[in-house]
Parts: sequence; C-alpha cells; structure tokens
Amino acid sequence: MVSIKAFAIMAMATAASAATVSFTTFQNGDCTGSVTTSFSGPNGGGNTCHQFGGKSYGALYQVLSGATCVFKSWENSDCSGLATTRTIAGNTSGGGGGGSGGSGTAPPSCQAIANDNSGNFHVVNGCRSVSITCS
Repeated sequence: MVSIKAFAIMAMATAASAATVSFTTFQNGDCTGSVTTSFSGPNGGGNTCHQFGGKSYGALYQVLSGATCVFKSWENSDCSGLATTRTIAGNTSGGGGGGSGGSGTAPPSCQAIANDNSGNFHVVNGCRSVSITCS
C-alpha cells in the first residue's frame, strides 16, 4: 500500500520531468532546405528518443512549458553514436538558455545540431534522432 505522502511525492516527480516541447529539424545547418521532422507535444518525462526522418544538420528546439530540457542530438536513429547537446530553459527557445524568459514563449532560434557548443563540426554524417530530458 502506498501512503498518500509517497503518492504525492511520486506525482510531483512525474510532473517535474514531463514537459511540452516542439522541434523541427532540417537538412541544412542554417535551418533551410527540406524539413526532416516536425514534432510538438508532451515529452512524456524521462529520457525520450525521437527519430528524425533523415539526416539533419539544423534544428529549431523549443520548450513550451516551465521545465528546463536538454536536447541531445544523435548520429544514429536509436539515440546512439556521436552527439551534441543544447540546454533550453522553459518558456525560452534556441540553445544554451537563449531566448527571453518570463511570460510567453520566445520564438526558436536555429541550432546547428551537428556542431558542438564551440561551433566545431562534430557529427559529420548528420543527426538522426534526439533524446530529450527535462527537469
């Protein structure tokens, strides 16, 4: 039997890890060219892997709720291989906490997801999936 206190703690932990996210990925690193994937909805909490429709080099990542999410873009479609990361705070968009905070949601800024945080080309064959972890 689960106590009411334990149930409340579990519910709070689940609510804290779930977030509403949105992303669109592109064949080109400047977010032009063909769209490979578009997703908007609840992340479901935990570490969720989303596959892209093809090799992607650019993405518009956005968190539409108050959570902070780490978007880890992967070389392989099963969220494995080489990867790059972008941390995006809730109600902001872009990468590295970019965008404006407060009420409302800032429009997403283009992320060159095959590049590391220093701007160096890292995932040469493009990204094929993203894992999203929110807190």
